[in-house]
Amino acid sequence: MRCILFLLLFLNNNKNTYTYHFINYNYLEESIYKMVDIEPMLTYDLSQIGIKTIYHILTILYITYIYPIYVILNYNVKTEKGAIKDIATLFMNLTKPTIYKVSKDDLNMTKNIMYMSNHSSISDFFIDPLVTHYNSKYIGLNKMRKIFPFLGLVTMLTKYCIFISGDKKKEQVIADLKKIEELRIGDTYRNLALYPEGMRRPHRPYVSEQLKKGFIYHSFEHNIPIQIIHTTNKDYVIDDEKFKINYNMKLFTHYSPLVDPMKLRKKFEKREKREYTKDDYYNDFYKIWAKIWKKMDKYRIDSYRKQGMSHDEALQKIEDIAESETRKNKIHVIKDEIWGEDKEISKTFIFIRNLLWGIIYYVIYKLIGFVFELFFKCKKARDNLVSECKENKNTILGKIFCFPKMCMPSSPSMPSAPSMSDIMNQDVCSPECSPKNTRVGFSQFLMNLHM
Repeated sequence: MRCILFLLLFLNNNKNTYTYHFINYNYLEESIYKMVDIEPMLTYDLSQIGIKTIYHILTILYITYIYPIYVILNYNVKTEKGAIKDIATLFMNLTKPTIYKVSKDDLNMTKNIMYMSNHSSISDFFIDPLVTHYNSKYIGLNKMRKIFPFLGLVTMLTKYCIFISGDKKKEQVIADLKKIEELRIGDTYRNLALYPEGMRRPHRPYVSEQLKKGFIYHSFEHNIPIQIIHTTNKDYVIDDEKFKINYNMKLFTHYSPLVDPMKLRKKFEKREKREYTKDDYYNDFYKIWAKIWKKMDKYRIDSYRKQGMSHDEALQKIEDIAESETRKNKIHVIKDEIWGEDKEISKTFIFIRNLLWGIIYYVIYKLIGFVFELFFKCKKARDNLVSECKENKNTILGKIFCFPKMCMPSSPSMPSAPSMSDIMNQDVCSPECSPKNTRVGFSQFLMNLHM
């Protein structure tokens, strides 16, 4: 998601009307080389790492590295949204959170709008698709496909994520912005989703002092309405700071009415009697963002922690609120459902699925062949050993192999070895080691070896 930070800050300093075909180069280098983050970077608490932490890390690795392989191979996954839902549903089943809708408005399915959400945890990437009912697509760096190869492959094949280079060169930045805009417009059944807070910031009881302005300006200049989707307590499902998963958490989602730049422009110019600028629009958007944040403090664990409650007391407070407002029908559980149009997976997806199955079948075939080959080689080696023992029974080598292999009593677990009666009644060993020769013992056998 670092690419989003770069693109948003880059657009922030553009003083002319923005389109992806024209960018003001006077401010380009300044925006590139003076990039600063809005808030301090995420820090990690390593003091409580233990067995549970390792288990939680392995769980996350399973979701991100192993399960996407199953999604690709699963012939029951037939649509693009269905593939993403399969991964998100696994996450929900493992962590077991409950997500409530607390707003009167619901998800807006209008095409050519943007969704903007608060960014607090890794769990955002599994929860936010669910609360948008899989009608969102995101932006990621190409290097993320290398870090998460199979998850990256799924998101690329389903067009769930727009991957860009993140290169800071002018030409590449322009190409990335053009790619984002073209793919946003070209997707007829999903809308672009963004995190204007920048990098994820867990456990914030307060609203950010400012937001990344780039795509907010883009919304203004291209008249693209924005729906704010704010979900609390995502940073407790996966606590990034402590590498910890908390199970059965209560989450609360607010869907705002559309923030329409055209409507805000008309109201502003009628009231202020002057032209409505992109900075005026940003200020209006930020006020709406901050108002929603404050409204959601009632459902935020960190708000109660800030008031002095312990972790357990804050959790209990949230549990009580969820139970009370559910009973009064003020809030409702958001179901894990796909809304709107969906498309069948691409031919490329099907080709890769069949290719992987072909590789798996080939590996199984080779393994079975190897096992049978090994079995017959062992059997042949054993038969050769017995044959050599019979042919060379009077030699030192024959006596060495004959005594332990042919003269020991047979065992039920070794049915192929000759029985004692066979040894006594047949001349399969040298006379020196046969039980018929009661006068010769093991010491005599060793003496014979030195002869």
